[in-house]
Amino acid sequence: MTGDDDTSSPRVSDLAQRAVDVFLELVRRGTRLAVGALAIVTVICLGSYALGIAALSGGVETAWIVLGGVGVVVAIGSILVAMFRLWVISRMSVALVTDIQTLITNDPGSERVVIETIESSDGVQDQSAVVMSRQFFQMSDSVGPRAGQFVALSVALKGVTSFPLLMMLSVATTFGFAMLSVLFALGLLF
Repeated sequence: MTGDDDTSSPRVSDLAQRAVDVFLELVRRGTRLAVGALAIVTVICLGSYALGIAALSGGVETAWIVLGGVGVVVAIGSILVAMFRLWVISRMSVALVTDIQTLITNDPGSERVVIETIESSDGVQDQSAVVMSRQFFQMSDSVGPRAGQFVALSVALKGVTSFPLLMMLSVATTFGFAMLSVLFALGLLF
């Protein structure tokens, strides 16, 4: 073992721990956002679904039961998937530190990517989980071809980088349900 290895080990450990801390902060923020969104999405989607069943009749009602049911599953399910992925990250922090340490030790170029991810995440600490998650795409690209070697890191990056897409899918579906509920309410009134 060389003297450089001895001095770099605490530095690598500290860097890996800082990266995991950023992941965990993102998990906390993302979970809070997802819980609030889940409550709103559930009320809007299920309310609109029930309103559609009440407003429609015949074959259109049957089609709504099927298509609306799929929409409800997509809207609520995408948030639940996002929350599950965030929960998994919070349960594997030790393995995540090890993966990041190995990544940095085996690939000096990855150290720069990890540092840039941490620094850019520090700059957006006061912003939403969705904004923070964008900072991890470069790290995800760096790990991509070696995903099998860094299982915990790959899972964490997938959870963090897919979070905005899953939330957008849920919001877009919920917006569609909200618009349809206005039409269903008008149909019931007139």
